[in-house]
Amino acid sequence: MGIFLLPYAILKACFHLQVSAGAWQTSLTYGMLMTADFFAVICFSALNRRRVNQRVKKRDPHWVGLSTGILAVGYREDPNLLEGCLKSLRAIRYQRNQRVMLVVDGNEQQDEYMAQIFMKIFETQGAAVFRPDFLCMDREASDKAREDLVRQLAYHPGPVCVMQPHRGKRSAMYTGFAALLQQGIESVVVTDSDTYLDPAVCKELAFALAESPIVGAATGDVRIYNTGTWVSFLSSLRYWFAFNLERGAQSYHSVVNCVSGPLGIYRMSIVADVMDSWVKQSFLGVLCTYGDDRHLTNLVLREGYKVKFSHYAVCYTDTPIRFIAWVTQQTRWSKSFFREIPIQLGCMHLHSPWMTYALLYQLIYPMMMIYNLVNCIYFGTGSQIAWWMFSIMLVGWMKTAYAVRVTKDKKFFFTTIYGFLYMLGYVPAKIYAALTLYDNSWGTR
Repeated sequence: MGIFLLPYAILKACFHLQVSAGAWQTSLTYGMLMTADFFAVICFSALNRRRVNQRVKKRDPHWVGLSTGILAVGYREDPNLLEGCLKSLRAIRYQRNQRVMLVVDGNEQQDEYMAQIFMKIFETQGAAVFRPDFLCMDREASDKAREDLVRQLAYHPGPVCVMQPHRGKRSAMYTGFAALLQQGIESVVVTDSDTYLDPAVCKELAFALAESPIVGAATGDVRIYNTGTWVSFLSSLRYWFAFNLERGAQSYHSVVNCVSGPLGIYRMSIVADVMDSWVKQSFLGVLCTYGDDRHLTNLVLREGYKVKFSHYAVCYTDTPIRFIAWVTQQTRWSKSFFREIPIQLGCMHLHSPWMTYALLYQLIYPMMMIYNLVNCIYFGTGSQIAWWMFSIMLVGWMKTAYAVRVTKDKKFFFTTIYGFLYMLGYVPAKIYAALTLYDNSWGTR
């Protein structure tokens, strides 16, 4: 029982709330805050969707913008997923896409199959495989071996695959960034080796950057294709809300706080300025492995640039199908969130107040939910518990109504069930992440 009372004790100490069996004000306030947040998010996300729709409607059918290069990274990926990813890259339709690059985070015999699949998919397009025995991140920009490798990657006429020593996703992305900079490409579209991109992705993401020179990055609508279990199915619903509502609202204020790893675009001029500090990010003296997407996004925001979301840029990616694997993923993401808070606090003055609000809400809301749950269980009356459950279900129903109206998809009627997954998995994962920030390796492959 002591464990369950801990959140209550912490929050009572922080907020000096008076708890009693008839304390309706706590649950009432909680319900009102949830409802107010929901309507604010709905309002801003709808305005962002309308703004993007209007820009796309006015766009010339033959519009072309910044040149792009596609950078996919992977480590011992499932062969079928990798093949699907590469086929989607081959199908990209944007005349200014000047490079397709796969960087494999490994160069041992067990990794060789990834290069073979790459060559099979791009065999008619002059593809080539490069196998450096060093990492670009370990060499100075003036190092001859690095210069030679980057030059070969940049000027090879067809798609390229790089197989480099295993160090993690950041080191793989860094190599790709270095090559694209050498080639003079204006923007990079990043993705993962288990993700399928829509053919129009490069055009739509480049169009998002074209809104203004101060837009430094953008992301799109990340969807889930492996929805065969309840965990992955409910996650797919959550993804839609996370991108189309939360990031949509953030995009209206130009402060999307995380350009998702499976789908994003960055101006290369900004990447050039931040890539060295990004790849060598450390926390408590340990080199960071996960959280590359959130950190790179925050570095863009710290430079004063805006970050956008476009629902026209679509991809399909993989999500854990088992509960434990899903909790592991949420723990890793939560650690990244907590680790990035100081950076966001340091650049809030450069951006809309919505950035501050979104950060505080993500930080406090899980604790508020725990506080109300404990309050209801240990101190509440039956009517108070009923009101608490009703307030949660009411917001869930409103989300369902909005999603069904926008998508015309009846699967969103299951949205309220996600609340159980949230309470049983996400909230404990967030607490555990906050208590184990010192562990930099837990939750990675």
